[in-house]
Amino acid sequence: MTSTTAAPTAHEDPVPGLVDTAVPAEPSQSTGSRPLRRRSRFPGPEPQAPHTPAQDHAEHSLESRPKVTWLGPAGPLREQVRDHATAVGAELCESGAPGAVHCTVADAAALTGGARVTGGDRRPLLVVTDAEEIPQDLWPRALECGARAVLPLPARSEELLSRLADLARPRTSTLMLGVAGGSGGAGASSFAARLAAAARAHGPVTLLDADPLGGGLDLLVEAPTADGICWSEAGTLGPDDGEALREGLPRVDEVALLTARDDAGPSPEQLVRALTALSPLGGIVIVDLGAELVPAAAELLDPLLVVVPSSDHAVRAAARRLRVWQLPADLAQVVVRRRGDLVPREVAEDLALPLAGAFRDSARGTVPLLDVRRRGADRTARDLLSAVLSEARA
Repeated sequence: MTSTTAAPTAHEDPVPGLVDTAVPAEPSQSTGSRPLRRRSRFPGPEPQAPHTPAQDHAEHSLESRPKVTWLGPAGPLREQVRDHATAVGAELCESGAPGAVHCTVADAAALTGGARVTGGDRRPLLVVTDAEEIPQDLWPRALECGARAVLPLPARSEELLSRLADLARPRTSTLMLGVAGGSGGAGASSFAARLAAAARAHGPVTLLDADPLGGGLDLLVEAPTADGICWSEAGTLGPDDGEALREGLPRVDEVALLTARDDAGPSPEQLVRALTALSPLGGIVIVDLGAELVPAAAELLDPLLVVVPSSDHAVRAAARRLRVWQLPADLAQVVVRRRGDLVPREVAEDLALPLAGAFRDSARGTVPLLDVRRRGADRTARDLLSAVLSEARA
């Protein structure tokens, strides 16, 4: 199946009365000469026996204390990590222990072949070593595994203590939505801005332009040139600087906007620091992600929305990106931009992702965030956001 994607044009929905929603209706059969696609079927979860009150009480007790998973052999290094966890009120446990696990600490010896030592989940990862100096080949292995830091012990004992304390700290619920293009020119930045517009009805909104080359999101939403913090000034953020960051950002129609302006965009480390600082504040954070920064942000996101035009070429490009990103199985959802021969259901099935929504382009000249319409991408953004918030509150 091949298709040729035309040059981008903006248009209103040509079908009178058509309304795109977060979960578009699926056609009952293929039209014309198009072959009928077989729906993929997946087994549901095994039925669970009801819990007794005594079991519920026991599970609550286990979950009441923050837990840190240890990956590595027993020995002096593990005992040092246990002492640090105990000092911040956390419990060091083995992988698979019951209760809410706040982070994973791995012995550097556990990093083999770039495998994700956290098993594909989104828990923050710290790597420790008993070497006085960090071996040169350890850095790339730790980066491939998604580690936030590599800490020689006992030399950087204070930093390990600080990081564990921050990760175990109770946090206000913050919804972090990532938006990334499955291919070049997918329209991810525009959709991220429309999500930010929809989020204004639900509390404080922060929109991050996370493209390492500087994505120009401020130009897309026609943000006026204004003083305020940009990425070049956010490079030394600490975990307690979120309030100062949010208050120092310029605003466009009540949305706080962090962009690069005329400088380079964030590095992976800068992005992680900014998201970590914003995570305790509550509200909604929307991150317009360049493809290179998706792996760095993955562990901090709730859903990642991958915007994919409905053409075979775009689907193939998205499949390649998903393989490179190596995301947790439950993180990504697809948002289909109706600009090709495929229907949204086909795009979702080809990528093996849940279908979060579909939309058609808005009228030419419409400015995302500033010009909000009743239908099209704005309607899809509103419905999708409502669905995500309902699921988060359930």
